[in-house]
Order: sequence, then structure tokens, then C-alpha cells
Amino acid sequence: MRDSCTILHGLQFILVGEPMATSPTDTTSFGSVGAALRQVRKARGLSLHDVAEATGISASFLSLVEKDRSDITIGRLVRLIDFYGISITDLLPFAAQSEYPEVMRPKERRVVQSASEGIDIYLLTADTKRQMMPLQVEFAPGARLAEPGRHAGEEWLLVLVGELLLELEGAEPKLLRRGDTAYYPAERPHLLSNASATKPLRVLCVDTPPTM
Repeated sequence: MRDSCTILHGLQFILVGEPMATSPTDTTSFGSVGAALRQVRKARGLSLHDVAEATGISASFLSLVEKDRSDITIGRLVRLIDFYGISITDLLPFAAQSEYPEVMRPKERRVVQSASEGIDIYLLTADTKRQMMPLQVEFAPGARLAEPGRHAGEEWLLVLVGELLLELEGAEPKLLRRGDTAYYPAERPHLLSNASATKPLRVLCVDTPPTM
């Protein structure tokens, strides 16, 4: 799931035409997460030191992220979102649909791109302020999350393309192939990675409650 984002060396939010877009003309940047995180911190009257103490992320690194001089991993972004008590769509507000069924076309999806991890996370709903959070997660060949995920609730996965290595604390690592699913308590640390060094991986993931 990652590329126009690498130009600014920071995690960015993109509106995409289709998943796995490779041409810069296929995406439109809505701005970096660094500037949005800085606005949230300032609005709460917090210093970089305050945030660093609460999240375990160094103040110097946070400063680089806010200035778009460094990338940030998905795990660290989730830590900051949790600390600030916001959702990922608060960093990129857009109008939620008011009627049901809520239909989202591929061109309307937002994607969080982490260049350092080689991962793109596509939001499959207009926002994450609901009971569950469906995501499409795409891994470049050999890509893996930089740190295990751990959050309240439960998580379900379906491998759409490729091979997923799932490492869940207290269990033997599992290799999942196309069509395989996995369900587990998300409080247990879990690490996802692309088992192939040559082929991409695409996974449908549902978290409940939402984690971003």
C-alpha cells in the first residue's frame, strides 16, 4: 500500500482513480499528514516534548514528520491518532454520504501510503467513525509492517492476491494464500508481511472497532 508520496518523504493522503495506480497522473495529492498532525498538536496546546513523552516517539522525529522531512510508519501514525483522540479522516476531512446504501466508487477511495514500508491502505468507507473499518491493504513485493499491530477489538483478513505471512503472538506463523481468511483478537500483537519477494500482496481487512 505506496508514488508521489516519496517526493515529500512523508506519509500522504491520496484520492486515487484505481487501486495499485503507478502513474503520477492517476493520483491527486491532498497534502501531507505532517502538516495536519502539526495543526492537531497546536490546537491542543501541546509541545513536541508532550507528544513524545505520551507516545514514545522522539520529539526530533515528530518535528521531522511535521515538516515533511521524514516518512512515518503505519504503526506510529496509529499511535498518534490514538493519542490525539481523532480518526484518520479527521486528518483529511471529506463529506460523508448521508444516505444508505453508502456506495464508494474506486475513484473516490482515500489511500494512506507509507513509502518506507511499501504499504498502501485504502479506506473503503467515507470515514472511520462507525462500528467497523473495512480496508484494502496492498503490499509491495517483500514489504512488511515495521512494527506489530495491537489494538482493541477483533480483526478479520481475506487474501485477495498473493501470499500473506501472519505472525500472531502465542501462535505459529501462518502462510495465507488467495482465498484464505484469518480471524483473531486484535489485542494480541500481530505482524503482517508479504511472503513473496517478487509479487505484490492484496488483502481485505476488517477491524472492529475502527483503529484509525
